[in-house]
Amino acid sequence: MPMRMLCAALVATLAVITVATPAHAADLDLKRYMPVSEIRPGMTGVGRTTLRGNEILEFQVEVLAVIEKYGPKQDLIICRASGAGLEASGIIAGMSGSPVYLKGRLIGALAYAFSWSKIPICGVQPIEQMLGLASRFDRHPAEPKAATNAPAPAEWMASDPAAAVPVPATALAGAALPADKVGAHGTYQMHPIASPVMVSGLPRRALDDLANALAPYGMVPMAGGGTEADKAADAKLVPGAPLAIPLLRGDITMTTMGTITEMVGNRVYGFGHAMFAAGEANLPLMTGVGKVVIPSLQRSFRMGAPVQEVGRLVWDEETAVLGLLGNERATMVPITVKVAGPGKALERTYACEMAHKRGFSSLLAATAAGAGFIAHSDLPREHTIRYRVRVVPVGHEPIVRENLAVSPNADSYVQAVVRHLVRTTMDNPFENLRLESVEVEATVEPGRRFAEIEKARPLRNAVRPGGTLPVELRIRPWRKEPRWITVSVRIPDDYPEGKYTVVLCGGDEALSQEQREAPAHFHADDLASLLDLVGTERPRDHLHIRLERPGQGIAIGRRQLPNLPPSMRSMLTTSARLPVTPVKQARVTTQPMAWFLQGGRKLTLTVDREAPEH
Repeated sequence: MPMRMLCAALVATLAVITVATPAHAADLDLKRYMPVSEIRPGMTGVGRTTLRGNEILEFQVEVLAVIEKYGPKQDLIICRASGAGLEASGIIAGMSGSPVYLKGRLIGALAYAFSWSKIPICGVQPIEQMLGLASRFDRHPAEPKAATNAPAPAEWMASDPAAAVPVPATALAGAALPADKVGAHGTYQMHPIASPVMVSGLPRRALDDLANALAPYGMVPMAGGGTEADKAADAKLVPGAPLAIPLLRGDITMTTMGTITEMVGNRVYGFGHAMFAAGEANLPLMTGVGKVVIPSLQRSFRMGAPVQEVGRLVWDEETAVLGLLGNERATMVPITVKVAGPGKALERTYACEMAHKRGFSSLLAATAAGAGFIAHSDLPREHTIRYRVRVVPVGHEPIVRENLAVSPNADSYVQAVVRHLVRTTMDNPFENLRLESVEVEATVEPGRRFAEIEKARPLRNAVRPGGTLPVELRIRPWRKEPRWITVSVRIPDDYPEGKYTVVLCGGDEALSQEQREAPAHFHADDLASLLDLVGTERPRDHLHIRLERPGQGIAIGRRQLPNLPPSMRSMLTTSARLPVTPVKQARVTTQPMAWFLQGGRKLTLTVDREAPEH
């Protein structure tokens, strides 16, 4: 690409970078660091990185341009790299953070690159901007406070009215496009160098799904080995050495890797760009070793392995990540996944621990949960999964969801349940909760235990108070002939004469009916009510018989008064201090069934004291 076109493209690029106050040149050790103000096009120097094993290699750099205000109060140094095989591979994923030196002085970290570039052009994050992290970290309080700008509960719950129905399985993949999406626009954008994520213990299909989920974070998963603790003596802790940050570890591992840029006392600066750009962080910090470089036309990458935990990552901004060396360790959350079936003798258990990171731990938990289902082979084409998901917030009662899921993609549905519970608990607007543990138990059965309610017909026209009305239901099981079954609808003794509606339905339809009848109950106004709602579910293998109540009630806040005289309703409506909403709540009885029931049918029955007893 001609230099004029390159510079024009760089100037046009708009990076989303957190506003930061870089260290002024006067604050730098000018014998050790070179500020941006001294850098000129044409200057040459070297970079240092690790591509294989623990050997620190040097590559050459030539300054092409200094782009001022590339981001808000942020500059960027554009260089051309050569040597160490970069002419053939281009800039390599995993080199993020590689220190670059001019005249023996550190200018910053190799951090940005173009997709599909024909020559190894890179963006170097100035060291003065990276060192600015320390002052912001030092000013930050040790314990994070609950968010003060949290949305109102009703607004926060609006996208998921009950906080009970799991998000669609398709949400596991995330909606954002990959950071290096190829196209006419993406080709001209310089992006943070992708961070390779070494993954072990995941089957191929799960790895493919993970690639879509991690793309918005600029992370690229690849099959690799686990921790190599036996190489602790070989791993280095110097600028240019690998810097590893585990996200999952145990029977399943996920570790993202970059490079150390600089060390000041017990502080380690690396990457030259963000992981999550969330400011405060609390993740494990490990040494690592390189394995092999895989050249690619689109994006070459370095495979590696974590070695030894040496501290924790404490700060994460667009300019760099900051870690502290020492004995203090980041808190991880234990995850246990137990899956039995579809064969009688087939049972597997996975134990690992995940990073505690709001907005991201839910993805890690769902990934671990999904791995157990397809560890050795795909599930039968038609299958049923009975699952139990238990999420334990520190200091609170466990949140438990237990139900059925049926093919197709029942395993993805269970993953969605796990992700929803973890995300809703950790990202709630009321309190900064930590998780104690996540447990998933599931049994896979061959065959799709699914049936649809097609018709309903009462066998009598009227029923006495305290009596029962027999109703025939036409049920169509999956790929079988329909059948009629008889169920009984019991009428309470206190029902006055009149006509009433009864709905016979499956668990999902029953929950939807509840939401329509008493919407106030499904809006959380404090943490306790939110945690209660998150665990709300109706058994799908039960028939739900929902009999209309006489009269009409109200809800004051979340408290329901389903059957009130008109005078009492009027008085409470005008005098209550909390919001008052109408409630038309049904009496509900359930009956176990052999299938996951879908749909429902509505009938009108007559309560008559003179009706025949049989």
